[in-house]
Amino acid sequence: MRTKRHNEGTPGLYRSINRLSLLWSKRSAQRVLSGSVCIALSLALTACGGDSGTDPTSAASPAAQSTAEVAAAASAASSSAVTLATSLKMNTSSIAPDTSTDRFIIRYKTGSAERVSTTAAQSKLDRLASAFPARAHHLRRMGIGSDVVTTERKLNAKEAKAFMRAIASDPNVEYVEPDTVMTVSMAPNDPEYSKQWGLTSNQKPGVTTAGIRAEGAWDVANGSGVVIAVVDNGVTSHSDLNANILPGYDFTSSNRGGTGMNPGITTEKNCSVVWHGTHVAGIAAALTNNGVGIAGVAPGAKVVPVRVLNACGTGYTSDIADGITWAAGGTVPGVPVNPYPAKIINVSLGGLGMCETTFQKAIDYAISQGSMVAAAAGNNSVDASNYEPANCRGTVSVGGINRPGARWVDSDFGATVDVAAPADSIWSSYNNGTSAPGSESYGYMSGTSMATPAVSGVMALAQSVAPRPLTPAEMRTLLMQNVQPFPGSGPDQPIGSGIVDAYATVIAARSGKIPAAADFECSQSAQLMQLTCTDLSTARGSAPIRSWAWNFGDGRPDTVVTSSTNPVINYDYPGTYTITLTVTDTSGAVSTVKRPVSVKPLLVTDLSDNDYAALYGLNFPLAKGEVQYFSIVAPGAVRSLLVNTTWTTSFDLKSSSANDAATLEVKGGTASMVSPDCSSIMTGGVPASCAGLAMAGGGTWYARVTAKTAVDNANIRAFNTPPDQSRGLCGPGTIPCQ
Repeated sequence: MRTKRHNEGTPGLYRSINRLSLLWSKRSAQRVLSGSVCIALSLALTACGGDSGTDPTSAASPAAQSTAEVAAAASAASSSAVTLATSLKMNTSSIAPDTSTDRFIIRYKTGSAERVSTTAAQSKLDRLASAFPARAHHLRRMGIGSDVVTTERKLNAKEAKAFMRAIASDPNVEYVEPDTVMTVSMAPNDPEYSKQWGLTSNQKPGVTTAGIRAEGAWDVANGSGVVIAVVDNGVTSHSDLNANILPGYDFTSSNRGGTGMNPGITTEKNCSVVWHGTHVAGIAAALTNNGVGIAGVAPGAKVVPVRVLNACGTGYTSDIADGITWAAGGTVPGVPVNPYPAKIINVSLGGLGMCETTFQKAIDYAISQGSMVAAAAGNNSVDASNYEPANCRGTVSVGGINRPGARWVDSDFGATVDVAAPADSIWSSYNNGTSAPGSESYGYMSGTSMATPAVSGVMALAQSVAPRPLTPAEMRTLLMQNVQPFPGSGPDQPIGSGIVDAYATVIAARSGKIPAAADFECSQSAQLMQLTCTDLSTARGSAPIRSWAWNFGDGRPDTVVTSSTNPVINYDYPGTYTITLTVTDTSGAVSTVKRPVSVKPLLVTDLSDNDYAALYGLNFPLAKGEVQYFSIVAPGAVRSLLVNTTWTTSFDLKSSSANDAATLEVKGGTASMVSPDCSSIMTGGVPASCAGLAMAGGGTWYARVTAKTAVDNANIRAFNTPPDQSRGLCGPGTIPCQ
C-alpha cells in the first residue's frame, strides 16, 4: 500500500451520486441487471456483475429472461442514478425542463434481432411496455439503420428521461435520444442595406462592406458540375432558380414523397409560412447574368432540394438525418435512390444541444462519400459548441458578420466556429404566398442560415476547378487558410479564422493545392472519465505534416509531437471540453480543428453519513473487470496552529473467498485515478486497505474498486476518524499539526 497526504480538497465536482439511506437495511445488495447497468433503489443497492463474468441470464428460460428484462427496464426508469456505460448511450442535452416529446430515435446493435427486424423491435417495445411512462410504437427505420419510435402521448422532461433509461438498460441498444425538433437559423428583416452587399468586399477600393469577394472568383469558376443539396424546407418555383433545380425529395412526415418543393401550409398549425429554402437556394446558386433578379454565389451549380422542415421551418432530427444521408447518395427505406448525389450539403438549421449520435452517423456517412456539410452556427448569441448539427464532427461551422465585418448581433460564436460570412439583411429569392406558394419575389432575411449557403457556394466554386477533388477536411482547411481578415481589432467574440474569401479559395483550389488537414475523433471509456482521441489528419499534397499540437481544453499546455499519435486523456471532472488539434506541414502551413467533446460523469455510491456502512460495510457483487466507484465526505474544520483539527479517512475492501482479487484505489477531490493517493490489492483472503488519509480542510474522498476476478460478495467499508487531540498542543518541536 502507498499513501500520501492531501493539502486541500477540490470542491464542486459534479457527480452522479447514488445516496444510501441513513437507515439502510441489512438486506444484501441485489443484482437486478445483466451486463453493465447498475440501478440504485432507495433502500437496496443494486450492482452489476456475476460470479463468472458471463451473462447471468444466458441459461435462463425465455420467460425468465423476459421477466428480468422488464424488471431491469422498470428499475432503470424509476431511478435517477445512471451508470457511465448507460449514460454514454443517452443524449439528453436537448431536453429542457419544459420539454415535451413523443418521438425518440433508437439504434440497436449490429447482430441483434431488433437490428435485423423491425418486427422484433416492436416486439421488444411491447414486452417493455409496463416499464415505460407510455406505450411505444415503431414508426420507421432510418437510412443510418436507427429506428424512430413514438409514444402514445407526449412525455414531459422527467418522463422522457425515464423512457430513455428504460430503453438504454437493454444491452442490445447502442444509443437512444429524443427525435429533437430543429428550426431554421434565420430572422426575417426589412430592407435596410444595398441589395446583395455580401458578394462584394472591403478588400476592393471604395467598398466599405465586408463581403465574400465573389466577383473575382466568377472570373475563374461558376460551380459548374457540382451539386449542392439544400437540406431545408423545400423550394418554390422561381425564374431565378428553376434552371438550376434538380428533382429532390420531401422527408417530412406529413408530405413524404414528391420532389422537395415547398407546398406551403398543409397540416401545420399556429405558425406562419416561411420560404426559407427558396431564400437559401438563391444565395447558393441563383442564376447570374440572366437579366433577372439576383446572383447566386455558384450560379453554375445545380441544387437538389431536400425538404426536411415543414412550411413553418421546423422538423425532426430523424428526417434531417435521413435527408443528409439521401443527399449524399445513401439509401433510406421506402425512398427512391437520389440520382444526383450532392458533394456539397447545406444545412441552414439546428437546435441547442450536443451533437446527437443520429446526426453524427448521417454526417459520417456523407463524409465517407466525399460530401462536405456546411452548417449554420446558430442565432442565439451563445457558444456554438452547444448548437447542433454545426457542432458535429466533420462539418464546416459558419458564423455570421454584419456589413462592417463585425459579428452579426445574434450569431453564435466560440472556438468551434470555422469561418464567417455575411448574415445581416441578405437579399435573395423569395415568394409572396402567405399560406401557399404565390408569385415569386425577393426579400431580405438575416441569420447564419444566410451565411451558410454563401460558404456552400464558395465550396462549389472551389471544387469545380480543383484538379483533384478535395476531401471535406481539406476543403474546410482551404477555406480557413484563405480567409480575409476581420476589420479593425476583430469581432467581439470569436467567429472563425476570418471572413470567407471566394476569390482566394478558388485560386488556391485551381492551383492544385491540397492542404494538410487536421482531423480527429474522440470516444469515452465506459468505466472512466477518459477519452481516447484518434488522429485522422491527412497530407495528400506535396508537403507532409511535421508536427501535431494537441490541446485538451483542461488548462494543461499543448502536447506537441512529431509523429501521429492517438492520445489518451484522463479528466478530473465531467463537462464539455474543447479539444484542439493543430497540424503544421513542412512548408509552415497550419491546419487547426476545434471540437467540443463531452466527458460524462461516473456513477458514484456515496457512503457519507451511513452508520451501517461505516460499521459493517456495504456488500456488492462484481463481474471480472468491472469497476465501481464510492465516495465519502471528510469533515472540515478551521485549521489551528495549536491543536490537530484534521479528520482522517479510511477505506477497507474484503470478500468472503480467498480466490477473489480486486484493486482498491483512493484519491482526494476527484474520481480520476491517474495518480491515486492510495493503492491496495485484495487477494488471497487479505483485505485491501487505505487508512489514515488526511485532507486539510476536509473534502471528498473517492474510491475505485476494480475486479481482477469475479467477486460474488465484495464488502467495502468507509469511515472518518476525528482528529487526535489526546496528546495536547501541537506545533514546532512537539506533535506535528495536520
